Amino acid sequence: MVLHLESIAWRTLQSFPEAFPNLNRLMPESRVYRSYFSSATSTQMVLAYLFHGNDREMDAAPGLARPAANNPSLFATLGEAGYRTEFLGVTARPAKRMLPLLAETLPPVWSTNDFGALLRRFDEATNADRFALYVWNLVTHVEHAMALASHAEGLDDLIGGACAVADHALGAMIDVLERKNLMDETVVVIFGDHGDDYWTHGFKKGLLHGVEPHTQIVHCPLLIRASSLPAGTDHGLASTIDLAATCFDLLGVAPALPFSGSGRSLVSAPRRSFAFSQNFTASQPDATDMDIRKAFAVHDASHSLMVSSRGLELYNHRLDPGNHCNLLHFFDLDRDGALSFQGDRDARPHFATAVGGVLGRDDTVRRDFQRLRGALRDWLTGKQDYVAARAPSVLNTLDPACLDRINRHGREAFFGGARDRAGRRSAAIRRSLGRALHFLLRRSDDVRP
Repeated sequence: MVLHLESIAWRTLQSFPEAFPNLNRLMPESRVYRSYFSSATSTQMVLAYLFHGNDREMDAAPGLARPAANNPSLFATLGEAGYRTEFLGVTARPAKRMLPLLAETLPPVWSTNDFGALLRRFDEATNADRFALYVWNLVTHVEHAMALASHAEGLDDLIGGACAVADHALGAMIDVLERKNLMDETVVVIFGDHGDDYWTHGFKKGLLHGVEPHTQIVHCPLLIRASSLPAGTDHGLASTIDLAATCFDLLGVAPALPFSGSGRSLVSAPRRSFAFSQNFTASQPDATDMDIRKAFAVHDASHSLMVSSRGLELYNHRLDPGNHCNLLHFFDLDRDGALSFQGDRDARPHFATAVGGVLGRDDTVRRDFQRLRGALRDWLTGKQDYVAARAPSVLNTLDPACLDRINRHGREAFFGGARDRAGRRSAAIRRSLGRALHFLLRRSDDVRP
């Protein structure tokens, strides 16, 4: 069973811990991947990458499109292996066709707006000798959560309440498996597709996701409960594209992942050094009318490096999970691609003697930046080669020169206090000079013959 936590990132679990008693009950029994990064900020891209096990499924198109099927779909392979496959959806709009672009990727789709009907369908489906079910509960998507608005006081109460409803449904499905003594025979995968950004990086015409891949959107929960998998916390990097290979591994099904850019099993393969995320396809243009740039990010244990048409941004996602301080504001990038620390001469001791000293003298940031930039460049080159080979007529890939400049957008506002003080000093000096000049001119008039 794959359970999709719609619009839920780690930050959501931290904001509403009381809303997830059933998920929290499962965690000690599961392998919890704390460094899992979703491959995209929009659901359809995430699902395409999960089901097909690679992150190039839509890159050759100038927007969201049917997946390229570089690999056979996860559930198609399981169907051929004798599993009953089914996609169970809970939506406030059951009459609307679900995910039409992914029709050839998904197992047979069934949807409802009735949680009782969902549980009856789930109960019936789990009677099969072998089943492979995907459950997508949309109640935590902000638009679908509006069905609960009459029970909420404020936006945060609405979202927290929707999380509690989703967790209750999760618990009811787990109860079905436990009642049938199926838990130890079932691989349960629970993952978040992306989080929501409530406009902390700009309004973006109101979008909450599908925007640039900042950490609070793509750092999502992932836990896997399987009798063959030791429970505990796993801090190794994990990506959405690794989930298909992991499911095949845990089920003992021969993988059908021939594409060279495929993910790797979290159970048996060497763990990755980097995880990657994106918001748009590689051929999709910037949406400047919404102030959204096509952006690509690479993550390691501490840092996230993002590139867009504006240039590079570097964040320490452990200290700054909301990605509000672009560390590259403190540096210049020379022609050889090396960072030189600039800092701020007017900084208070908190920064000047501690943080500034570390950033300025320690090589960690410089070293991680070079590693991340090299990995990001290689990954983007692979995507651009993929696009050029398949859709040269729609080629609209990112200019590689963007990897050679720092995004200075917002820097003036970031250093506003120091610059305001410098501006006030300059203005005071100009006023003093003006008064002195005026005085001298008046004296010269007084002594003129």
